[in-house]
Amino acid sequence: MKRLKFLVVSMFMLTASMVPANSGVAAPLSVMPHVTTEMLDASYWIEKLNYPDQVIMNSREIETFNTEIMRKLPTTVYDLTSYPDSLSKQDLAKLLLKYSFPTSTLFTNGRAIEAAYYDNLKSLMNFEGVQETNSVQFGFTVKRADIRTFPTDDAVLESADDIEFDQFQETAVGPAEALLVLHTSKDGKWFFVQTHDYLGWMKADCIAVGSKDEWLNYQKSNQFLVVTGNMLQLGFNEYSPELSELAFGMGAKLPLAVGDEIPRLVDNQSVAGNYVVKIPVKNQAGQLDFKLALVSAASDVYEGYLPYTRASILKQAFKMQGQRYGWGGSFHSRDCSAFIQDIYAVFGFQLPRNADEQENSAGITVNIPEQATRLERAVLLSKMKPGATLHMNGHVMLYLGEENGHEYIVHDIAAQGDSKHPLPDGKLKRVPINQVTVTDVELLRSNGKQLLESLQTLKQIEK
Repeated sequence: MKRLKFLVVSMFMLTASMVPANSGVAAPLSVMPHVTTEMLDASYWIEKLNYPDQVIMNSREIETFNTEIMRKLPTTVYDLTSYPDSLSKQDLAKLLLKYSFPTSTLFTNGRAIEAAYYDNLKSLMNFEGVQETNSVQFGFTVKRADIRTFPTDDAVLESADDIEFDQFQETAVGPAEALLVLHTSKDGKWFFVQTHDYLGWMKADCIAVGSKDEWLNYQKSNQFLVVTGNMLQLGFNEYSPELSELAFGMGAKLPLAVGDEIPRLVDNQSVAGNYVVKIPVKNQAGQLDFKLALVSAASDVYEGYLPYTRASILKQAFKMQGQRYGWGGSFHSRDCSAFIQDIYAVFGFQLPRNADEQENSAGITVNIPEQATRLERAVLLSKMKPGATLHMNGHVMLYLGEENGHEYIVHDIAAQGDSKHPLPDGKLKRVPINQVTVTDVELLRSNGKQLLESLQTLKQIEK
C-alpha cells in the first residue's frame, strides 16, 4: 500500500487472437507472457497440490498467530478491546505527529502546493484542542471510508497530471469496521481514528459513536458471517436507506442475529432463505445504533471463518482476478497488500495493512541475501508452498507454483515497464497494468531487473 507506488514492472504486451465482430465466437482471454488461459483458474494450481484440503492451522492456532503478529508489530496491529480509555496530552500529540508534512514539491488541483497549504492543515489538526487527558470514543464505520494522512479530501500528487497515487491516501475500510476516535479536527468534520491496523483521519460523517459496552458486545459476537466473495452488496432498500446497496469487501465480518433477535420480516421482506445480520448505523440523534439486514443464502459468504487450507487460499485469490488496482483503496478497490490482507482475513488472520509490515510480520520466513544469484533465488522460491507471500521493496505477491521451468504468482500490480522502450536514464518506459493478474517472476521491473532478482523475503503464513 503506502510506499508501493514506485513499483514499475516490465511487460511484454498481451497478445490475443483477433476475432471478427459478430462472428459468434467469443474472443479469447488476454494473458500475460508465459501464462495460458488455463492458469487463470484456481483449479489449475489446486490440482497440482498434495492434500489441498488439509487444514494448515486451526482457529486456536490462528488466534495464537495473531498474538504473535501484535507482538512483532506492537505499534501497527492492535487489539482495540485492550486499548486505554484515555490518552495523555503527550501521547495524543505524539500520535498526531506520526505523519510529517512532505518536503518535496507536490501538487493538488494541478498546482504546486505552497507552505500556506500545510499551515492550514496543521491548524485543522487542532493541536490546541488536545487536553491534559483525552477520552477515547468507541465507534464503527457506517459506510466505506478513507483513512487520510491529514484532514483533507484533496488529492495530493507527485505530478500535476497524476490521478492514481494520492500521497495523502493511507487506506480505506468498509462498513462495520470497529475503530476508536482519538481526536476531532478544528472544523469538526474529521475524526482522528485508530482501527485495528491503521491510524489516520476519517470523515466524521462516516462514523457512528456509542458506548463502550455496545461497541464491545457487537465485536464479541461468536456467530457471524464472513464475506468470502470479492464483494457483498446488500439489496436496494427504501425502508432503510442507510443500508441500501451497502457494500462489504472480502474478509468483512458481520455478526448474525440469533434466536429471538430474528423477526419474521426485515424491512417488509421475509427472512426466509436469508441470513439476518446486524449492521452499525447512525440513529436520528447521530449516535450508534444497529439495524438488521438480509443477506441471501446464495451469497458468497461463510458462517464463521473459512477453514484454512491451501486450496482455499488460491480460490480466494482468484476471486479477485481482474479487479482494478487502487492505491490505498482508491478507485473503491485494493492495492497489492490489501489483496493479500483480504485473502487471509477470511481465515481469521489479522495481517498488517502495508506491504513492508506484512514482510516483517509473523510466519515462516526466508530472507534472501541481496547478493544471491538468480539460480539461488529460484531454488529458494521452489521450496515454498503455494499461498506463500513473496516480498520485494514496495510490493507483495502470492506464490502459485512452478510450471515448465517458470515460477508463477498472482498479484495486484500497478504497472510494469516496457523492455522495448528504454529511457535515457537506463530505466524502462512505464506501462500500466492496474489489476490483479497472474504472471511469472521473470517479469521485468523498470530498473531492468526481474521480479525474481528483486525478491527480499519469502513467507509462509503458518507456524
